[in-house]
Amino acid sequence: MEIDLQQAYDAYAKLSDKEKEIIRKVMTGPEREVLKKVFGMGFVSAMGNFMLPLAKRGKGLASKS
Repeated sequence: MEIDLQQAYDAYAKLSDKEKEIIRKVMTGPEREVLKKVFGMGFVSAMGNFMLPLAKRGKGLASKS
């Protein structure tokens, strides 16, 4: 399976904020591991670009950059 990343980014940009938040939560939650098992690490890595914005990440030391 090949994924056209540019097409995915363009489609993502057209989503509502609520829809974007749904994708971000999936990519930072346990669903990500299920997707990795089904579609492989390449898919999950490509989708990793849709993670939560910095303002919504944790406040612990691990979240500091």
